[in-house]
Amino acid sequence: MGSIEAPFPSDEWFSLLIAAAVADASLMEHLGIAELRFGVEVVAPSGEAQLFGIVLDGYDVTSLGTVDEAAFAPEVVVSGPLEAWVEMIEVIEAEGEADTAHTLNSLTIFGTPMMVRSPDAMGQDKFFRFMGTLQAIFDAAGSASVPVVG
Repeated sequence: MGSIEAPFPSDEWFSLLIAAAVADASLMEHLGIAELRFGVEVVAPSGEAQLFGIVLDGYDVTSLGTVDEAAFAPEVVVSGPLEAWVEMIEVIEAEGEADTAHTLNSLTIFGTPMMVRSPDAMGQDKFFRFMGTLQAIFDAAGSASVPVVG
């Protein structure tokens, strides 16, 4: 697949990422069904945060682009600085998938550089339960050549 030019973070980047992830239907079927309203919060060096919504519904995955947190009501949000997100994506692009130091699990496990927040324990549980699916979605950036363009 050719290179897709889209700035990260942007509605277009997340839309193209999800398209790349669902293009391989066998991958989603292998991972199984998931039900989750997932927020990706990217915090700029200025402190301004941008929230992107991803909905996992069975085998379907949808990017909602930029969302208002109250209106979207995510079950879980992974929040982190722009540089941590970019570093994870650059590793995925270079290696085809995240290495052990750049998975969602390793980047959130100690609450730094990224943190997981949820309004309740069920959201936290769903994040860890569906982490393999979420990581596979982000790893699609490596197979689809969805580059970080600043």
